[in-house]
Amino acid sequence: MRVYLSVPMITNRALPRAQLMANAITDSGNVVTSPWVLGQIDAPASPIDVFQRDRTGSEECDLLIADVTEPSIGVGMEIMAAHKAGRRVILVAKKGNMTSRMLWHMDRKEVLEYAEESEIYPGLRRLLERKA
Repeated sequence: MRVYLSVPMITNRALPRAQLMANAITDSGNVVTSPWVLGQIDAPASPIDVFQRDRTGSEECDLLIADVTEPSIGVGMEIMAAHKAGRRVILVAKKGNMTSRMLWHMDRKEVLEYAEESEIYPGLRRLLERKA
């Protein structure tokens, strides 16, 4: 399965958490189609290229996994693009953190809430093994 990993890239970036999520994706036999979120930020030639890349990736994946633990406008836009394209969406959020009510009331989504980051990997593995 082609999985688009959507995580905050500028403000609220949590690279170790993103890597944990990516490991769950790849260890379950899937492919991360957004590898640029896991390393140094090397933007394409122009901001419009970033927008096109991320929108297309969100719309064409089989599944979008989004870290919504902290607010990110870009992550929200990627979720919306995937949702409108009819893709499976999994939201990952820390219990007790304030998250957009729009996301919580969105239909056709799955949610993985965690208390400790150590819960993310096994939780995602379980969700990835389940067919939508």
